[in-house]
Amino acid sequence: MQLNHADLQVSNVPETAAFLERHFDFEIQTNRNSAAVIVLSDRRGFVLVLQRKKDDAETYPAGFHIGFRVDDVAIVLEKRTHLLESGVEHVGDILENNRGVMFYFHLPGDILCEVSCPKPLPVAPSRA
Repeated sequence: MQLNHADLQVSNVPETAAFLERHFDFEIQTNRNSAAVIVLSDRRGFVLVLQRKKDDAETYPAGFHIGFRVDDVAIVLEKRTHLLESGVEHVGDILENNRGVMFYFHLPGDILCEVSCPKPLPVAPSRA
């Protein structure tokens, strides 16, 4: 079974969609000016639906976030630099732990977002 889509509730649908289009290469599939709902695609089969929150006071649970995975630590560093140079606020420091190298920041609408490169899995010794 393949994950078809995710649906995020945000306070400003067009602003969040434009951010994802500009910084993460998503493609807007529907009316980019809709204040109610915009559908985006990552061009590889994943669909992200953004819908306007019914109540701006509602928040996601602590720890909730979305994550982008890349295959090279250099891409993590480049993306962080790009966001900082673009004026994105609240971009966190580079972290390295047993899971890999990552940083966190907030999308418009205060959704926590991670960009990470996982550590490669150890290669099992060959049995010759």
